[in-house]
Amino acid sequence: MYSIDFNDDIAIIGHSGSGDADISQKRKPTMKIVKVFHGKTGGGYLTQFYPGDGPITYLAITQDGDGNFKFVVAEGVNEPGKILSIGDTNMRTRFTCGAREFVNRWSEAGPTHHFAAATGRHIDTILKVAKILNVPCEVITR
Repeated sequence: MYSIDFNDDIAIIGHSGSGDADISQKRKPTMKIVKVFHGKTGGGYLTQFYPGDGPITYLAITQDGDGNFKFVVAEGVNEPGKILSIGDTNMRTRFTCGAREFVNRWSEAGPTHHFAAATGRHIDTILKVAKILNVPCEVITR
């Protein structure tokens, strides 16, 4: 699900796809054509963003066992360092609970494969929205 730098206790989180160019703070986003697209036959386009270092919030909108919506959220801090050179957006995120525990908690919460990333700390706002919409929100780590 994620790559983990066990030596630095960092989760390397990323994926290709659409996004808001404003998250790319270190440099302009890039797009390239690759011959192998996520290990599948045939090529495709990859969009890579370069988020800055600092606070980050992740939000997954998923379902519970009864098919009702559920939010899964986590806050961490993006840190500088080596990332995978595969053409996708990648972030080295440190979590207060540690990389191993984050991956366990996040996975156990049942998030979707795709989720949102936003610079800054946004859990308090997400909790307010969840309350207004009457959607449960599982906070993984702050």
